Amino acid sequence: MSDVAPPAVPQPAPDAPEAAPVAPSDPLRIATPSPWGHAVVAALALVGIVLNVIGGAGFPAAAPVEWLMNAGLTIDLVAVLIACGIGVGVTLRARPVRPALVFPWLGLGLSAVALLAWAVGAVGLYETLFFGGRGRYMEDVGGAFLAGIPWALGAIFSAYGIRRGTQRRLNVAAWVGIAMWAIVLVGVLASALLYAADLTD
Repeated sequence: MSDVAPPAVPQPAPDAPEAAPVAPSDPLRIATPSPWGHAVVAALALVGIVLNVIGGAGFPAAAPVEWLMNAGLTIDLVAVLIACGIGVGVTLRARPVRPALVFPWLGLGLSAVALLAWAVGAVGLYETLFFGGRGRYMEDVGGAFLAGIPWALGAIFSAYGIRRGTQRRLNVAAWVGIAMWAIVLVGVLASALLYAADLTD
C-alpha cells in the first residue's frame, strides 16, 4: 500500500454573488429645468432696461420724484435680468429635478398682484393712448413702483417654474405669470417714453 496521497481535485470557484440593483437616489426627479423661460424674461428685461433708461434721460430736470421712480423700476429690471441670466446658465447644465409645484403658482400670484396694482393706477396712460387725454407719469407707474418687489419676483419665480417633463398646467401657469409681468413692463416703458416726449405730465 502506497503512502502517497492522491492529488487534490481542483474545486470550481464559487459563483460571485449578483450585485443588487441600485435604486435611484430620488425617483421623483423626473423633470428637467428649461432655459426658455429664463431666456425670454432676461431678454425682455434687457430691452426694458435700455428703453427705460432712454426714457428717463429725457425727463425734465425739475422732476426728482419721477427720476426716482424711473430709477427704482430700472433696478427692478436689473434684478430680474441678473436672476434669469444666471438661470439660463444653470439650466443648460442641470440634472433631472423634481417638478416645480410651488414656483409656477407663486410667480403667477405675485405677477397678478403687480398687474392689478399697476392697472388700478394707470388710468392716465389709458386716457393718453386711447382718448386723447394727458396722464401723469407718477400716477401711471405708481402701482408698478410700489409693487416693484412682487413684480420682479413674479417674473423670476415664473421663469424658474418652467420645466420639461412636468405637468402641463404648471408650465401654463408659469407662462401666464411671465405674460402678466410683461404687460406691466410694456405699460411702464410706454409711460416713460410718453413722459420723455412731453405727452404726459
